[in-house]
Amino acid sequence: MTEWIETTSKTVDEAKELALDSLGIDNADAEFEIVEEPRQGLFGRTRGQARVRARIAPQSTRVKEERGRRRRKPRSSNAEEKQSEHGSGSSRQGQRESKDSTRRDTDSSRDGGGKARESKRQRQRTKSPRSSSRKRSESPKKEDASMEEVSACVESFLSGLVDAFDIDTNVVIDTSNDEINAQIEGKHGLLLGPKARTLDAIQELTRVTAQRSVPSSIRIKVDVGEYRQLRRASLQGFARDAGTKALEDGVEVVLEPMSSADRKIIHDELNEFDGVHTRSAGTDPRRRVVVVPDAPRSEVESDEESSDPVGDAD
Repeated sequence: MTEWIETTSKTVDEAKELALDSLGIDNADAEFEIVEEPRQGLFGRTRGQARVRARIAPQSTRVKEERGRRRRKPRSSNAEEKQSEHGSGSSRQGQRESKDSTRRDTDSSRDGGGKARESKRQRQRTKSPRSSSRKRSESPKKEDASMEEVSACVESFLSGLVDAFDIDTNVVIDTSNDEINAQIEGKHGLLLGPKARTLDAIQELTRVTAQRSVPSSIRIKVDVGEYRQLRRASLQGFARDAGTKALEDGVEVVLEPMSSADRKIIHDELNEFDGVHTRSAGTDPRRRVVVVPDAPRSEVESDEESSDPVGDAD
């Protein structure tokens, strides 16, 4: 009796395929038992694995027909007996030959199916992923769009956005410094939002739209009523005040949480400020800048005391 084998995989079908490969038979010649099926988890994910038992299906045994009692036949001549014996022997030999040929055909079909599946899997294994990557790399790259094409796309998108907000204003495009600066004229708090978050979202939408329509590596900036320029000047003054305080008190000054763009302005401004350096602390969105004096307060006081003139003793 053929022994059972057990295979596991992500799905029941894959486990059956593995069992067929191990046994080297076709699906019609196998017998399966599903031991375990993968369970449905959260968000459509499956948990566990499928377990399948398989074996070669046993061939049904032919039920032997009961042999009836042979009727006694009248004795015939020796020639007739020899002819009948020869005929029965040839018929039995033909039956044996047909059975052997059928068995050989079955074995060859099993071997052929197993070899076909094995060769298919071998071809799949030998296919290197480098071929697909090579095809992608060999495909010609699209040239970057020109400054005029990107500027036109940015102006068209922002003009449509302003019309959707029902705001009567103009969009001015500046292409100096090899980048695109789009300025929406006027003071519009609706386009700024709290802490300029709406403005940052508009800038990101403009960049993504332009990249999909006219791909390029040109940097795109969007501003409303010169808010970013005013904000930059305000942060630079705030940074200098924090640097002065840290230098005079000799202690670290922790600033309020800021965006990455605002933190960069603080770092750049205090990079040129003598006597202090900066670092960032915390995680977004509560990440902030810390202004650190180069020398602690105790060292500054000791240096000042050592520099005082010593009076003459009486």
